[in-house]
Amino acid sequence: MEPLDLDRAIVELVSKHKVKVPPYPAVAFRIEAVVRGGNYGLDELAKLVSSDQVLAADVLRCANSALYARGSPVASVKQAVGRIGARDVARLALASGLGAHALAKGRLSSVRRRIWLDALASALLCQDLARVRRLPPDVAFAAGLLHDFGKVVTIACIEELLQNRNDVAPKTEAEWNDIMDRYHLELGVVMAARWDLPPVIADAISLHHSAEVTAASEPLIVNTVMVVDRVVALLAEHTRLGAEELKQLEDLGPHEREVVIRTVEMLPGFIASFENSDVWRGDAQGGLVAPGTPPPERAGPKPPSYPVVLKLGDREHSYQLLGIGATHCMVTGKSAIPENLLMELKVGCEPPLRGYASVKLAWPDQEGWTLLVQPYGLTEGAQARWKQLTAQADAAAG
Repeated sequence: MEPLDLDRAIVELVSKHKVKVPPYPAVAFRIEAVVRGGNYGLDELAKLVSSDQVLAADVLRCANSALYARGSPVASVKQAVGRIGARDVARLALASGLGAHALAKGRLSSVRRRIWLDALASALLCQDLARVRRLPPDVAFAAGLLHDFGKVVTIACIEELLQNRNDVAPKTEAEWNDIMDRYHLELGVVMAARWDLPPVIADAISLHHSAEVTAASEPLIVNTVMVVDRVVALLAEHTRLGAEELKQLEDLGPHEREVVIRTVEMLPGFIASFENSDVWRGDAQGGLVAPGTPPPERAGPKPPSYPVVLKLGDREHSYQLLGIGATHCMVTGKSAIPENLLMELKVGCEPPLRGYASVKLAWPDQEGWTLLVQPYGLTEGAQARWKQLTAQADAAAG
């Protein structure tokens, strides 16, 4: 078997029009048409949502998340649709349908999960910023969700090209990101054409890295996507985004920063609503993401070994805290967890620290597994507790 030139193979797929693009979510298409027509009832909309088991479960979880929750939890799809509202249900249907592709098992699953987390974050941030900027929230949501979906298409192409091949060495996540950066715009344009997306969404896909967007059909939508891209990048670097972290974004006004801070606190529960607990079963064999290098163990006294629980849906795993720093903690336990999966986090200190986090690295140890865990979008109170634990660890280490 001849060695594979991956870049050349991707270019050839594009030039020969052989790129496989997932179909536009059928239920989302039907719901969008019904909502756009305006002549519908709650029963009809709930029936459409219930026709897709995954969407029905996603809508129920979203309705009970901090973003929509008010009063008692809802237990039926009809109640969930009534609480969320028709227009938001249409947006959630698109996200749920695309999530089936973004969260599919594959040899690059962990990279795809991180892209999908960023896509959902972008969608909600674009939607809420659009309201402040007097732009259509539904359009901004779709633009945020889809602007980088060409990366998911790129991964699908790579997995297809490498199917049944074992002669390709795994690459680090950063190396795979470089490949996606080279092709996601072009493959995103292919996707936009296949789906016959409106110009405003197609422009968000093709122009969100451009220095000049005045030629776009809706430049303010593209600009909003570009600003949100920078917010999402900051989210990857910090456990919480507050005024101090956002002040470097000159394109955000003071009121817009307040909106971003509030939205970021809603993000973790919203994103986790779309997580699929099936990933607990593990990723596809023969993964192509090279394992990262475990961080060095700190010398000196250990911090208090609090119990840590990571939970998704009704599945939870218990660990013990080994160490904690400004942006990550290390825990040890019996189970490995797929990387870049957003889960509920509880640290059993007093008072407990609760929030959301994802595993960035997992490696075997004598007792089972050690995980490098990064909190995501902590609330102000949880962030204050995190800083207290970090200070305790620093004091113990001398």
